Amino acid sequence: MRWFIGSWFSLMCGMCAAQQVDWMVGDEVGFDLNPAMPEHRIASSTDALVTMRSSTVDHDYGSKVYGLVAMDARDPGSGELTRSCLLGDSVAVSATVVGEGVGYFAGRFRGDALAVCDGTLLVTAGGALEEEHFVLAWDLATGDIRWSRNISVTYPECEDIASLALDPEGRLWYAIREHSRAGLVRVDVDGMDVEQRMIDGVRNIGTMSFDPWGGLHVSGSCENGALTFGGQTYPVWSENGYNMFVLRFRPDGSAGFAEFAEDVTFQDPTVVATMDGHAYFAGSIFMPTTWGEHTVEGPSWGSGVFIARLDSTGAFDWVLGAQSLTDGITGDIGRADGPCIAVDANDQVYFLGVCRGLVHWGGEVNSGTGQFTDRCMTLLAVDSTGIPRWALTSEPTTWGVEPQGITAGSGDGSVHFAVHSADPFQVGGHLVGAVGQQVAAVGRVGAIPTAVHDRAKQELRVWPIPAAGRLWVEGSGTAPVPMVLVHATGQVVRTAMLQAGTNVLDVCGLAPGVYLLRTGTGAAARVVVE
Repeated sequence: MRWFIGSWFSLMCGMCAAQQVDWMVGDEVGFDLNPAMPEHRIASSTDALVTMRSSTVDHDYGSKVYGLVAMDARDPGSGELTRSCLLGDSVAVSATVVGEGVGYFAGRFRGDALAVCDGTLLVTAGGALEEEHFVLAWDLATGDIRWSRNISVTYPECEDIASLALDPEGRLWYAIREHSRAGLVRVDVDGMDVEQRMIDGVRNIGTMSFDPWGGLHVSGSCENGALTFGGQTYPVWSENGYNMFVLRFRPDGSAGFAEFAEDVTFQDPTVVATMDGHAYFAGSIFMPTTWGEHTVEGPSWGSGVFIARLDSTGAFDWVLGAQSLTDGITGDIGRADGPCIAVDANDQVYFLGVCRGLVHWGGEVNSGTGQFTDRCMTLLAVDSTGIPRWALTSEPTTWGVEPQGITAGSGDGSVHFAVHSADPFQVGGHLVGAVGQQVAAVGRVGAIPTAVHDRAKQELRVWPIPAAGRLWVEGSGTAPVPMVLVHATGQVVRTAMLQAGTNVLDVCGLAPGVYLLRTGTGAAARVVVE
C-alpha cells in the first residue's frame, strides 16, 4: 500500500501548481522537551509583519509554557528584523494583531510583575503564583510601548485572552474567556474599555473578525444547553454534548445568527470575515461534520479538517475537507495551533496545517509526501468557490513540526506563516534550525500570479454614492448574471439580473444605510442609500 500511495502522489504532484517560499528565518527557542508546547503568533498589515514568539521556556503551568517572549517586527517583503522587544520573565503567548503602525499583543504572565523591554513593570494583581493576562500596544515606528494593561485586574475570572481584532475604524477589541462566558471588549487609544459584548454558554473561543460594516463574527465551542448573545438565545443540543459554533453580531450589537455542529471535544475553530460580507471558517474534526447542508467525511486516521464559506445570514456556500482516495488509510491532516486560515484581497483562503502520509483535496491538489511516518507542514490555497488551487508541503522533520499561524494582510497577495520545529526544518529550498535545536520559523509565500486565480471576478461599478431613488450599475461581462442587494444585517432587499452595459436598480423605499451589491460571479460593491 505504501508503494501505491507514494507512486500516485509522485504522478499527481508533477501536475500540481504550487507557490514557492520567498524567504524563511528562524530564531532558536531555548527548550528541549515536547515541541508541541511552545507557541508563536503572527499578524500582518499593508506595511508591517509582527510575531509573538516563545524565546526561552522556564516552566509549564497547565497547558502553557512560560519564559521569555519576544515581540518582533519584520519587513514583510524581505523578512528583515526591524525591531524586537522582550517580555519577561515568566510569560506565555496568546494573540497578536497589527494595524496603522501599531502592534497589539496579548498573553499571560506569572510572578510579581511582567517586565517590558522599555523598563516598565506590569504588576500582578493576585500574587506571584497566579496566572494573569495582559494586552499591550507597541509603536512599530518608535519602539515605544503606548500602553499596557493587566486585564486580570478588571476581569479576575479571565481564563484566556483568545483573540485580538481591529474593527473597520481601526479600533482594538480583545476577547476574554471566563468559565462559561466570553466578553468581547473594545478599548480606546489609551487601552481603556469603552464597549463590551457578552456571549453566555461558551466553553472555548477561537477567533473574532469584523466585516467592513462592523458585523462581528466569532467562533468557538459550547456544551449542550443554550448560547446567548446580542439579545437572543439559541438552543444547542447534540448526542455527544460537545459542539462547535460560529456566530455573527450585527453592527449594532444585536444577534445575527448562530450555527452549530456536533464535535467530540471543546475546540477553538478559526473564523475570518471577508470584504464582501462573507466569512471563512475552519477547524479540526474527528467525525463526520455537517455545516448547513454540507457534510465533510470524518478522518480515516487521526484527525481531519473542514474549511467552509458562509454568508452574512449564516448560510453555508460550501464546505471542503480531505477526500478519500481508497477504502484504506492514506494519511491525516491537522490545523495550525493558532489561527489556521487567512484571506487575501482576492477572496482566496489559505489554510495552514500539519499532515502525515497523503492528503487529497480534490482535482490535482495534494498535501504530504505519501509516507505515513513523514510529518510535514502544509499550506493550501482554496478559491472563493471552494476549489483547491495548490498546496505547498515542507520536507519532513525528524522530530516535530508544529504550524502556529498564518496571515495574508500585507495587501500584495503574499502569505506569511509561523511554525515551531524541532530539528532542521526545510520548505521550498529554505532551511532553518539544526539537529537537536528547536526553532520559531517565519516564512513568506510570494504574491500569487493572477493566472493562478483564473476565476477572475467581473468588475462592478455603481453610482451615485450615496444613492437616492435609483442606483446605476455597470458590469464588465457580456452575459446576464444574477445580482442581490444585501443590507448590513444580512437581509436581501433587492434581486435582479445584471445585463451587459448599464443597469438601473430601484432603491426607493429602502432604509438609509450601508448595503452590499453582489453578483453571481463573485463581484461586489459597497452601496450607500440616503
